Amino acid sequence: MGKEWISASDVEKFGYCPLSWWLSRKKTEEATGEELEEGKEEHEEIGKKLDDVKKKEKQIKLLENIILGLAVSSTLVSMLGLTFLHPERIFNKVFIFLSLIWLLAATFFLYINESQIMDTEETKLERTILIFAMVATMFTGFSFSFPVSNDLLAQVAQVVSLSWLVGASYWLKSSFTLQSEATVTRKKLKVEEGEIKYVDKLEKESKLLESEEYRLRGRPDYILEKEEALIPVEVKTGRVPEGPFFSHILQIAAYCLLVEEEMGKRPPYGLIRYGETEFDIDYDDDLEDLLLEKLDDMRESLKKGEVHRHHHREGKCENCSRRDICPESLV
Repeated sequence: MGKEWISASDVEKFGYCPLSWWLSRKKTEEATGEELEEGKEEHEEIGKKLDDVKKKEKQIKLLENIILGLAVSSTLVSMLGLTFLHPERIFNKVFIFLSLIWLLAATFFLYINESQIMDTEETKLERTILIFAMVATMFTGFSFSFPVSNDLLAQVAQVVSLSWLVGASYWLKSSFTLQSEATVTRKKLKVEEGEIKYVDKLEKESKLLESEEYRLRGRPDYILEKEEALIPVEVKTGRVPEGPFFSHILQIAAYCLLVEEEMGKRPPYGLIRYGETEFDIDYDDDLEDLLLEKLDDMRESLKKGEVHRHHHREGKCENCSRRDICPESLV
């Protein structure tokens, strides 16, 4: 029989008090309390807002591609219109050569896009942009290959070009609006740097990070990417301490280990946020060794089937959500 799975939140409970962790395993007697419920609601609200920011920033990237595609396409169509008015043979070969380069590049990227396993709305729109660019490029090549003087065709090309520019302007405005909304939300949540790579949405099923080797699993509140480094972040509600609590340090260490195991990048540090106060927790070898030691202690406790309080601090018992069902409570 393999080792039992342990969650990062269990590591936090064990770090606070082994007996509190042990009591939390008894689901039918699990204490709730107003503070726990309020904390859960606050986490849900943060998760929703961060997920909204993540979606908007993804839309912004998509809109940037749309704007670029429309701008390039309108330019090419505009050039097409000019050739109907002023076909100059001296530029024919040059522009046909450029047209072929654009066409080959677009074909290559279209092939790469089609080879992707996931066929999301984003890839469909990007495919449409590429096709538009290809068609516009072919029109340009044809216009130089067959020099014709036709005012009507030139006018049609200019109208199409202007229409696409209007479309690009509309999407640009939408992009600015989304960027503004995302920036405001980031400032409110004090998440002003880094790309949001992961969010624990609580009310929805988000990816569970797992380490098969250490039989550890969990979901950090969110993961940021800063300068190519993945940084797990844990948000704590309630009072703001002068320094991070030991149990919370263990929990963020667990998330650092999970990020490394799941995503292949070792975080240089993790973040613990208490309100507007933020603490960087270096994820070095010493902290990793301490985490693994605590995991061994937890499994040893499970094996023995007996756990006791490991402190003599009344304040800890006073703030413990399981004090009413604890046989060793000091209060």
